[in-house]
Amino acid sequence: MSNALGKSIKQLRINQELTQKQLAEGICSQSLLSRVEQGLEIPSVLIIHNICQKLGITVDFLLAQSQLDSPLIQLKKELHDLYIQHDYETLYTHLHKKTLATFEINTQESYYYFYLGICELKYKKNNTAGISALEQALTLSKTDMMQALISSYLAPAYYATNNEVAALQQLNHCLLFLNKRDFSSELIPAIYHHVALCYGFSGDNLTAIEYIHLGIDCCKRQNNNFYLSYLFFELGVFFIRTNRKQTGTRKMKFSLELSAYLDEQFVTAELTKRRKETIEYANNHIKGDEAQ
Repeated sequence: MSNALGKSIKQLRINQELTQKQLAEGICSQSLLSRVEQGLEIPSVLIIHNICQKLGITVDFLLAQSQLDSPLIQLKKELHDLYIQHDYETLYTHLHKKTLATFEINTQESYYYFYLGICELKYKKNNTAGISALEQALTLSKTDMMQALISSYLAPAYYATNNEVAALQQLNHCLLFLNKRDFSSELIPAIYHHVALCYGFSGDNLTAIEYIHLGIDCCKRQNNNFYLSYLFFELGVFFIRTNRKQTGTRKMKFSLELSAYLDEQFVTAELTKRRKETIEYANNHIKGDEAQ
Protein backbone atom coordinates (compact mmCIF):
# COMPACT_ATOMS: atom_id res chain seq x y z
CA MET A 1 0.00 0.00 0.00
CA SER A 2 2.84 2.43 0.85
CA ASN A 3 4.41 1.84 -2.57
CA ALA A 4 1.11 2.53 -4.37
CA LEU A 5 0.48 5.60 -2.21
CA GLY A 6 3.93 6.98 -2.94
CA LYS A 7 3.54 6.42 -6.68
CA SER A 8 0.21 8.27 -6.63
CA ILE A 9 1.66 11.25 -4.74
CA LYS A 10 4.59 11.41 -7.15
CA GLN A 11 2.36 11.27 -10.23
CA LEU A 12 -0.01 13.93 -8.88
CA ARG A 13 2.97 16.14 -8.00
CA ILE A 14 4.43 15.78 -11.51
CA ASN A 15 1.03 16.47 -13.07
CA GLN A 16 0.98 19.81 -11.23
CA GLU A 17 4.63 20.54 -12.23
CA LEU A 18 5.83 20.69 -8.62
CA THR A 19 9.27 19.67 -7.46
CA GLN A 20 9.72 17.53 -4.36
CA LYS A 21 11.08 20.60 -2.59
CA GLN A 22 8.02 22.68 -3.48
CA LEU A 23 5.55 20.03 -2.34
CA ALA A 24 7.43 19.23 0.86
CA GLU A 25 7.84 22.90 1.87
CA GLY A 26 5.95 23.60 5.10
CA ILE A 27 4.90 19.94 5.41
CA CYS A 28 7.95 17.73 5.85
CA SER A 29 11.56 17.41 4.73
CA GLN A 30 12.29 16.78 1.08
CA SER A 31 14.12 13.59 2.04
CA LEU A 32 11.04 12.27 3.83
CA LEU A 33 8.85 13.03 0.81
CA SER A 34 11.39 11.25 -1.39
CA ARG A 35 11.21 8.13 0.80
CA VAL A 36 7.40 8.29 0.73
CA GLU A 37 7.36 8.49 -3.07
CA GLN A 38 9.73 5.51 -3.28
CA GLY A 39 7.48 3.48 -1.00
CA LEU A 40 10.16 3.29 1.69
CA GLU A 41 8.16 5.08 4.38
CA ILE A 42 4.49 5.45 5.28
CA PRO A 43 3.66 9.11 6.06
CA SER A 44 1.61 10.13 9.07
CA VAL A 45 -2.07 11.00 8.69
CA LEU A 46 -1.23 14.69 9.23
CA ILE A 47 1.37 14.66 6.44
CA ILE A 48 -1.04 12.95 4.06
CA HIS A 49 -3.70 15.53 4.91
CA ASN A 50 -1.32 18.45 4.31
CA ILE A 51 -0.01 16.97 1.03
CA CYS A 52 -3.59 16.57 -0.20
CA GLN A 53 -4.39 20.17 0.72
CA LYS A 54 -1.40 21.45 -1.25
CA LEU A 55 -2.29 19.26 -4.23
CA GLY A 56 -5.91 20.45 -4.05
CA ILE A 57 -7.38 16.96 -3.66
CA THR A 58 -9.19 15.04 -0.95
CA VAL A 59 -7.65 12.21 1.04
CA ASP A 60 -10.34 9.87 -0.35
CA PHE A 61 -9.29 10.78 -3.90
CA LEU A 62 -5.64 10.04 -3.12
CA LEU A 63 -6.49 6.68 -1.55
CA ALA A 64 -8.69 5.78 -4.52
CA GLN A 65 -5.86 6.62 -6.91
CA SER A 66 -3.54 4.47 -4.83
CA GLN A 67 -5.80 1.44 -5.23
CA LEU A 68 -6.11 1.53 -9.03
CA ASP A 69 -3.70 -1.38 -9.38
CA SER A 70 -5.29 -3.48 -6.65
CA PRO A 71 -6.66 -6.94 -7.55
CA LEU A 72 -10.20 -5.80 -6.75
CA ILE A 73 -10.06 -2.75 -9.03
CA GLN A 74 -8.59 -4.80 -11.86
CA LEU A 75 -11.21 -7.53 -11.38
CA LYS A 76 -14.08 -5.03 -11.36
CA LYS A 77 -12.79 -3.43 -14.56
CA GLU A 78 -12.43 -6.80 -16.27
CA LEU A 79 -15.94 -7.91 -15.33
CA HIS A 80 -17.43 -4.51 -16.21
CA ASP A 81 -15.83 -4.61 -19.67
CA LEU A 82 -17.31 -8.07 -20.33
CA TYR A 83 -20.70 -6.80 -19.15
CA ILE A 84 -20.50 -3.76 -21.43
CA GLN A 85 -19.56 -6.04 -24.34
CA HIS A 86 -22.51 -8.34 -23.49
CA ASP A 87 -20.07 -11.27 -23.41
CA TYR A 88 -22.05 -13.11 -20.74
CA GLU A 89 -20.51 -16.51 -21.48
CA THR A 90 -16.98 -15.32 -20.67
CA LEU A 91 -18.31 -13.27 -17.77
CA TYR A 92 -20.00 -16.38 -16.35
CA THR A 93 -16.74 -18.35 -16.66
CA HIS A 94 -14.76 -15.63 -14.87
CA LEU A 95 -17.25 -15.55 -12.01
CA HIS A 96 -16.63 -19.21 -11.26
CA LYS A 97 -12.97 -18.72 -10.44
CA LYS A 98 -11.93 -17.18 -7.10
CA THR A 99 -13.95 -14.07 -7.85
CA LEU A 100 -16.36 -14.20 -4.91
CA ALA A 101 -13.52 -14.45 -2.38
CA THR A 102 -11.93 -11.28 -3.78
CA PHE A 103 -15.19 -9.38 -3.42
CA GLU A 104 -15.86 -10.81 0.05
CA ILE A 105 -12.45 -9.68 1.34
CA ASN A 106 -13.34 -6.14 0.28
CA THR A 107 -17.02 -6.40 1.36
CA GLN A 108 -18.23 -5.71 -2.18
CA GLU A 109 -20.09 -8.95 -2.84
CA SER A 110 -22.98 -7.03 -4.41
CA TYR A 111 -21.00 -6.73 -7.66
CA TYR A 112 -20.41 -10.47 -7.78
CA TYR A 113 -24.09 -11.30 -7.30
CA PHE A 114 -25.12 -8.60 -9.79
CA TYR A 115 -22.97 -10.05 -12.58
CA LEU A 116 -23.98 -13.58 -11.62
CA GLY A 117 -27.66 -12.63 -11.82
CA ILE A 118 -27.18 -11.06 -15.26
CA CYS A 119 -25.43 -14.20 -16.52
CA GLU A 120 -28.19 -16.44 -15.18
CA LEU A 121 -30.82 -14.31 -16.93
CA LYS A 122 -29.04 -13.59 -20.21
CA TYR A 123 -26.73 -16.56 -20.73
CA LYS A 124 -28.21 -19.48 -18.77
CA LYS A 125 -31.81 -18.32 -19.35
CA ASN A 126 -32.62 -19.24 -15.76
CA ASN A 127 -35.02 -16.65 -14.33
CA THR A 128 -35.23 -18.29 -10.91
CA ALA A 129 -31.46 -18.35 -10.35
CA GLY A 130 -31.11 -14.88 -11.88
CA ILE A 131 -33.72 -13.39 -9.58
CA SER A 132 -32.16 -15.06 -6.54
CA ALA A 133 -28.69 -13.64 -7.28
CA LEU A 134 -30.03 -10.16 -8.09
CA GLU A 135 -32.12 -10.08 -4.91
CA GLN A 136 -28.95 -10.82 -2.94
CA ALA A 137 -27.09 -8.11 -4.87
CA LEU A 138 -29.86 -5.62 -4.10
CA THR A 139 -29.67 -6.40 -0.38
CA LEU A 140 -25.90 -5.83 -0.35
CA SER A 141 -25.76 -2.82 -2.68
CA LYS A 142 -24.91 0.55 -1.11
CA THR A 143 -25.47 3.10 -3.92
CA ASP A 144 -28.67 4.47 -5.43
CA MET A 145 -27.36 3.96 -8.96
CA MET A 146 -26.51 0.30 -8.44
CA GLN A 147 -29.78 -0.38 -6.63
CA ALA A 148 -31.78 1.15 -9.48
CA LEU A 149 -29.84 -0.84 -12.07
CA ILE A 150 -30.42 -4.10 -10.19
CA SER A 151 -34.11 -3.27 -9.80
CA SER A 152 -34.34 -2.61 -13.54
CA TYR A 153 -33.22 -6.18 -14.23
CA LEU A 154 -35.41 -7.64 -11.49
CA ALA A 155 -38.63 -5.96 -12.66
CA PRO A 156 -38.90 -7.63 -16.12
CA ALA A 157 -37.62 -10.91 -14.63
CA TYR A 158 -40.49 -10.82 -12.12
CA TYR A 159 -42.95 -10.08 -14.94
CA ALA A 160 -41.57 -13.06 -16.86
CA THR A 161 -42.26 -15.29 -13.85
CA ASN A 162 -45.78 -13.84 -13.33
CA ASN A 163 -44.89 -12.09 -10.06
CA GLU A 164 -46.57 -8.80 -10.93
CA VAL A 165 -46.58 -7.38 -7.39
CA ALA A 166 -42.81 -7.73 -7.02
CA ALA A 167 -42.33 -6.44 -10.59
CA LEU A 168 -44.30 -3.27 -9.83
CA GLN A 169 -42.30 -2.65 -6.65
CA GLN A 170 -39.02 -2.80 -8.57
CA LEU A 171 -40.44 -0.75 -11.45
CA ASN A 172 -41.48 2.01 -9.04
CA HIS A 173 -37.97 2.00 -7.58
CA CYS A 174 -36.56 2.56 -11.07
CA LEU A 175 -39.03 5.34 -11.87
CA LEU A 176 -38.23 7.18 -8.64
CA PHE A 177 -34.54 7.03 -9.51
CA LEU A 178 -35.08 8.25 -13.09
CA ASN A 179 -37.16 11.16 -11.81
CA LYS A 180 -34.00 12.52 -10.18
CA ARG A 181 -32.75 13.32 -13.71
CA ASP A 182 -29.23 12.13 -12.97
CA PHE A 183 -27.74 11.24 -16.36
CA SER A 184 -24.12 10.94 -15.24
CA SER A 185 -23.83 7.15 -15.38
CA GLU A 186 -23.33 5.27 -18.63
CA LEU A 187 -25.70 2.61 -17.27
CA ILE A 188 -28.79 4.85 -17.22
CA PRO A 189 -29.88 3.81 -20.77
CA ALA A 190 -30.05 0.20 -19.56
CA ILE A 191 -32.54 1.26 -16.89
CA TYR A 192 -34.70 3.03 -19.50
CA HIS A 193 -34.57 -0.10 -21.63
CA HIS A 194 -35.73 -2.37 -18.83
CA VAL A 195 -38.46 0.04 -17.74
CA ALA A 196 -39.76 -0.04 -21.32
CA LEU A 197 -39.76 -3.85 -21.23
CA CYS A 198 -41.91 -3.74 -18.10
CA TYR A 199 -44.53 -1.57 -19.80
CA GLY A 200 -44.37 -3.96 -22.74
CA PHE A 201 -45.15 -6.88 -20.42
CA SER A 202 -48.22 -5.03 -19.15
CA GLY A 203 -49.37 -4.25 -22.72
CA ASP A 204 -48.75 -0.49 -22.52
CA ASN A 205 -46.69 -0.30 -25.71
CA LEU A 206 -47.07 3.45 -26.19
CA THR A 207 -45.55 4.21 -22.78
CA ALA A 208 -42.84 1.66 -23.55
CA ILE A 209 -42.00 3.59 -26.73
CA GLU A 210 -41.75 6.82 -24.72
CA TYR A 211 -39.15 5.27 -22.39
CA ILE A 212 -37.21 3.83 -25.32
CA HIS A 213 -36.99 7.34 -26.79
CA LEU A 214 -35.84 8.68 -23.41
CA GLY A 215 -33.12 6.03 -23.33
CA ILE A 216 -31.97 6.94 -26.84
CA ASP A 217 -31.92 10.64 -25.91
CA CYS A 218 -29.83 9.76 -22.84
CA CYS A 219 -27.33 7.89 -25.03
CA LYS A 220 -27.06 10.91 -27.32
CA ARG A 221 -26.61 13.28 -24.38
CA GLN A 222 -23.81 11.12 -22.98
CA ASN A 223 -22.32 10.24 -26.38
CA ASN A 224 -22.74 6.69 -25.12
CA ASN A 225 -23.27 3.66 -27.37
CA PHE A 226 -23.92 1.19 -24.55
CA TYR A 227 -27.42 -0.25 -25.04
CA LEU A 228 -28.11 1.95 -28.08
CA SER A 229 -28.46 -1.07 -30.40
CA TYR A 230 -30.87 -2.72 -27.95
CA LEU A 231 -32.91 0.46 -27.63
CA PHE A 232 -33.40 0.84 -31.39
CA PHE A 233 -34.22 -2.85 -31.73
CA GLU A 234 -36.80 -2.68 -28.93
CA LEU A 235 -38.25 0.44 -30.55
CA GLY A 236 -38.79 -1.63 -33.68
CA VAL A 237 -40.49 -4.39 -31.68
CA PHE A 238 -42.89 -1.94 -30.04
CA PHE A 239 -43.68 -0.29 -33.39
CA ILE A 240 -44.60 -3.72 -34.74
CA ARG A 241 -46.82 -4.38 -31.71
CA THR A 242 -48.66 -1.12 -32.44
CA ASN A 243 -49.36 -2.20 -36.05
CA ARG A 244 -46.49 -0.25 -37.63
CA LYS A 245 -44.67 -3.26 -39.06
CA GLN A 246 -42.74 -1.53 -41.83
CA THR A 247 -41.37 1.17 -39.54
CA GLY A 248 -40.63 -1.44 -36.90
CA THR A 249 -38.78 -3.63 -39.38
CA ARG A 250 -36.68 -0.66 -40.49
CA LYS A 251 -35.79 0.15 -36.87
CA MET A 252 -34.69 -3.43 -36.23
CA LYS A 253 -32.62 -3.43 -39.42
CA PHE A 254 -30.95 -0.17 -38.34
CA SER A 255 -30.25 -1.70 -34.92
CA LEU A 256 -28.43 -4.63 -36.50
CA GLU A 257 -26.44 -2.33 -38.78
CA LEU A 258 -25.50 -0.21 -35.76
CA SER A 259 -24.38 -3.18 -33.65
CA ALA A 260 -22.30 -4.47 -36.58
CA TYR A 261 -20.74 -1.02 -37.07
CA LEU A 262 -19.92 -0.83 -33.35
CA ASP A 263 -18.48 -4.36 -33.56
CA GLU A 264 -20.88 -5.64 -30.91
CA GLN A 265 -20.55 -9.28 -31.91
CA PHE A 266 -22.66 -10.77 -29.13
CA VAL A 267 -25.38 -8.15 -29.52
CA THR A 268 -25.53 -8.68 -33.29
CA ALA A 269 -25.88 -12.44 -32.85
CA GLU A 270 -28.66 -12.09 -30.28
CA LEU A 271 -30.60 -9.43 -32.17
CA THR A 272 -30.34 -11.31 -35.48
CA LYS A 273 -32.07 -14.29 -33.86
CA ARG A 274 -34.69 -12.11 -32.21
CA ARG A 275 -35.37 -10.21 -35.45
CA LYS A 276 -36.27 -13.43 -37.26
CA GLU A 277 -38.55 -14.55 -34.40
CA THR A 278 -40.23 -11.13 -34.18
CA ILE A 279 -40.94 -10.88 -37.91
CA GLU A 280 -42.31 -14.43 -38.01
CA TYR A 281 -44.62 -13.61 -35.10
CA ALA A 282 -45.74 -10.35 -36.74
CA ASN A 283 -46.52 -12.07 -40.02
CA ASN A 284 -48.62 -14.70 -38.27
CA HIS A 285 -50.41 -12.60 -35.66
CA ILE A 286 -50.46 -8.92 -36.66
CA LYS A 287 -52.70 -8.08 -39.60
CA GLY A 288 -52.86 -4.28 -39.65
CA ASP A 289 -50.11 -1.92 -40.81
CA GLU A 290 -49.46 1.78 -41.12
CA ALA A 291 -50.45 3.72 -44.21
CA GLN A 292 -47.54 4.44 -46.53
